[in-house]
Amino acid sequence: MNDNIYVYLSSLTGNTEKLAKGVLEKLSRKNGPFSLHDNEFLTSSEGIGELVILFFWCRRGNLDYNSQMFLEHCKNKKIIAVGTMGGYPQSEYGNKVKKAVFQSISENNICMGVFMSQGKIDIQRTEYRKKLPPEHPHFLDEKGIRRHEESRKHPDEADIECASSFLENRISEYAAAREAVCMDGEPCIQCGMCN
Repeated sequence: MNDNIYVYLSSLTGNTEKLAKGVLEKLSRKNGPFSLHDNEFLTSSEGIGELVILFFWCRRGNLDYNSQMFLEHCKNKKIIAVGTMGGYPQSEYGNKVKKAVFQSISENNICMGVFMSQGKIDIQRTEYRKKLPPEHPHFLDEKGIRRHEESRKHPDEADIECASSFLENRISEYAAAREAVCMDGEPCIQCGMCN
């Protein structure tokens, strides 16, 4: 089954890479090994399986640039997205990011879900934002400083466990749909008649 799964990773600072490798290690114990395509520059969709796991990092409320470029080569794929962000994933902003990523993926593909994990914010970025004037929109107040400090603990083992569980459930849903047979005798996931 893993032959049909293409795993793409875009990581800038190592947060997303840490999450991806931790998750894939856990999933590999049950499902066998996965091939990880790390910040790969593609020129075609050749070799991309029918199911894609996209590990990305949040940039300006959506997918990072490399992930957006990767999606240019994906058409009619089923995609599960797992991302990292400096903010709280369960916040209003976290929900906006999930919706934006879902919409970006759904333009030419079928998004099977978006999972967000908190990731570490670079200390230099924190220090820079603390020095901005208070009226600046990116100035860090005490609440913002606490969020930045909390982010340095992530992604942690609990984040990896949650992301693993999310992916395992989505992969199981995908596998079940592939095994279901439509009236024409073809797998539902391929013909789309029953989805």
